[in-house]
Amino acid sequence: MKSTKRIMVVALALICALCITIAEPVPARAYSDAAGVTFERAIEIARNAAGGGQVKEVEWELKNRNPMYEVEVYANGRKHEIRIDAVTGDLTKHKSKATSKTITGITASQVTSAAATGFADTALAQAGGGTVKEVEFELKNGVLICEIEINNNGTKHEFRFNVSTGEMLRHASKAPRK
Repeated sequence: MKSTKRIMVVALALICALCITIAEPVPARAYSDAAGVTFERAIEIARNAAGGGQVKEVEWELKNRNPMYEVEVYANGRKHEIRIDAVTGDLTKHKSKATSKTITGITASQVTSAAATGFADTALAQAGGGTVKEVEFELKNGVLICEIEINNNGTKHEFRFNVSTGEMLRHASKAPRK
């Protein structure tokens, strides 16, 4: 039992180290499904946990150096905020509250790991390399947007892409304080 735990801890540490310390552009999928769970699978896990419903947003990010998905699902008059371990697929948080809001949801075919990789690669090239810290898909005013956050030697870069057209809508950067 101890050796299995030790192997899993070492594997997770290697994955996290890859995501956090690479100064070169993050290789395709290193920040998402190389850890074990794709965007598509995260949506499926979240919808199952919520009992169906519509997905408003799905986000991959490093939380305390651990890759996680956060998915917002609206189902049966409730808003569900679900966190999923991107390595194991385990639910690590599930909060829900009553809501009267209804939404048009995102489908797994719209939010793919391949799309995330493409947008992240473009963002990494524009930022001059760095580490992908966050990838988020969200419907904003009926338009599916992909937001990417990159850290390059302390400079935070934020990108926004229109998923349908591939157009880069925004690139903002903020240098670290001296």
